[in-house]
Amino acid sequence: MKNRLTILLCHLIAGSMFISVVLEAASPQSAAAWTASSVLYADKNSAMPQVEYTREFRHTRLPEFWIDRIKDPDRLILNKHQIRQFNVQTAHLKSLTFPPEDFNASYAGQWVGDKLARQFAFLAAKSFYREDGKPIGDTLMTVLWTNCNFDAIPDTVHTHYALVVHYANHRLSPSDLTLLKKPQQRYFDRNQNAALDIGTPLALLHCSRDKKWYFALSPSSYGWIAAEDVALTTRKEMLDFCRSRNYVVTINPKNALFAEGRYRDFLRMGVRLPYLGKRGDLAKVSIPERDENGSLRLRQAAMKESDIHLGYLKYTPKTIFTQAFKFLNAPYGWGGMFGEQDCSKFLQEVYGSVGILLPRNSGDQIKAGRSIITFSGDSRRRISLLKQKSEPGMTLLHLPGHIMLYLGEYKGVPYIIHTVWGAAEGRNPLAKTAVTTVHFKNYIDQMDTAVVIKP
Repeated sequence: MKNRLTILLCHLIAGSMFISVVLEAASPQSAAAWTASSVLYADKNSAMPQVEYTREFRHTRLPEFWIDRIKDPDRLILNKHQIRQFNVQTAHLKSLTFPPEDFNASYAGQWVGDKLARQFAFLAAKSFYREDGKPIGDTLMTVLWTNCNFDAIPDTVHTHYALVVHYANHRLSPSDLTLLKKPQQRYFDRNQNAALDIGTPLALLHCSRDKKWYFALSPSSYGWIAAEDVALTTRKEMLDFCRSRNYVVTINPKNALFAEGRYRDFLRMGVRLPYLGKRGDLAKVSIPERDENGSLRLRQAAMKESDIHLGYLKYTPKTIFTQAFKFLNAPYGWGGMFGEQDCSKFLQEVYGSVGILLPRNSGDQIKAGRSIITFSGDSRRRISLLKQKSEPGMTLLHLPGHIMLYLGEYKGVPYIIHTVWGAAEGRNPLAKTAVTTVHFKNYIDQMDTAVVIKP
């Protein structure tokens, strides 16, 4: 028996060595995009074994764990009136968002041209390769710039109004081409500014030379959208749709939309649609469509009641944590690519479910809140400031190019939830929404500002 056991162990060891060699040979030489690391991102100085780490810290992946640590998680941070005032302040005083009721009947051509030219200049400075890894070259950028039709912008631009009819990309140039900064960065399309959900109101300000794209202003971004993705309408019809007194708000990261009993599309969190009543266990809503002439027609659709809420959710710490943790492990999507979200879109959706309109980009989002910390000094001082001044459920932390939601502290260490690419130390990227400490990738030493989302 002992000899047989020895022989069996030898075979197993040899087999495992063979398997490891095969796996090593099959492994990519560089980190594979979208592959989440199985290695826990504990503090880099921690020597705690993984089994012990899991036993101690597994609770940090549940919203209830963090909600339970808040003194009064159900307290109302802002009521409906105060949220409206916050949105007005963000739009009117800080010029960071563009609510549809504030769309102008006309805009100065210089203002439109400046927005268009700035976006294209940013794209040109960041784009050097096509999706296949080949260099772009000057010819392609010239073609794209020509299609922007810049010289045709009049002195006064008269606004046309529209609603988005499909999940649509908001681009930096009038093109679907994927443009990359580095040949291997195919998941970071520099031509992608944002993605827009069905029902998003638009101010159309310019048309491309080939007539296939509109330069459009949305409530939180501007850029080029394909003409086939919008339905033209009047200002009144647009406002009647997006400011309906009876409305539902989508409350999950992905919310199925049905038309005539069949799946039609999905909506992301925080989308507002007119409510038409109930049909069995489904909610009836109104959605925009594009008729044969490109004009708006409304049709009835349906959604699961578990995916919607009548009116906005209450703005409480509990609500924000509950909504944020619904995204845990959701894939990363730069600028809304693949129907997903990046760091700023994650927060925009979470706060959108309570009626707060945040800007599209992290640099503007941090300007929308009220500053409570300007970080300086070493890690110890920064952590001390966080503990003293941050309020879980309403505090955003910013570093150049990234933004996070503060959860609170556990065992003396501040934690965050954020949608992050997060390749670190040669490991595969997280590429998802994750809970980490502020020591992840030395974020604490890079943070510049903390704000609370209230006036």
